[in-house]
Amino acid sequence: MTTIAEVLKRLEEIVAWAKEHHSQSGYFACLYYKMTKAVDEGIKNGVFEDGPRMERLDVLFAQRYFEAFEAWQNGQKTTGAWAIAFEATQQSDYTVLQHLLMGINAHINLDLGIAAAQTCPGQAIKQLEQDFERINEVIATLVNRVQDSLSVICPPFWLLDWALKTEDEGIANFSIQIARTAAWKTAQSLAPLPDPSTGPEVNKIDHRISRLGHLLLHPGKILSLVLWLVRKFETGTVRQKMDALLAI
Repeated sequence: MTTIAEVLKRLEEIVAWAKEHHSQSGYFACLYYKMTKAVDEGIKNGVFEDGPRMERLDVLFAQRYFEAFEAWQNGQKTTGAWAIAFEATQQSDYTVLQHLLMGINAHINLDLGIAAAQTCPGQAIKQLEQDFERINEVIATLVNRVQDSLSVICPPFWLLDWALKTEDEGIANFSIQIARTAAWKTAQSLAPLPDPSTGPEVNKIDHRISRLGHLLLHPGKILSLVLWLVRKFETGTVRQKMDALLAI
């Protein structure tokens, strides 16, 4: 896999599989597909300083998700962050938002930093910073639409904004922004290593992100109550919820 076109095709296959099997893993796949489309359009429109480099990053980034997804499907071991995210998709206790955040936690907090370090190892990582920041701008237009979709799936979604005391675009934007900030720190710490994808440092980061994943599924009493209410009000089948996310 060397192009974003190939990444998009594989994501379409995963989305189709999730719809066919009514798998909640499809929620994040839908969001990731829309984000990848946005990055692809950004490259084509000359938004990034180095379009080919950004495509290499996008492909390396996506490959980590594909490897984790296929490992999970085959009952093989994957990172702790992805393991907890995929295990959650097999339960009916969590909101669509929690499934999206679990995917963001595993893929952006861990995988993006690794992919960035692989794309620009050593001192070259500094050259990537400007384009890395521009990714935030490219996906910013998605944020409000994500919340619109979640509001369709669950009308009292605003309760989560209130509970988390978020501002502006709310929890969706807050989570993505925080995750990408953490990903850049991860990229800087891994770039000097001979292999930024494995080893004690990666395991240490994965362990920390796995703990965060557990907190996303099992927060404090007030937020757990709000999430329970939101889950009760969510409407539609897995396929319908996925279609709502794809419509953003």
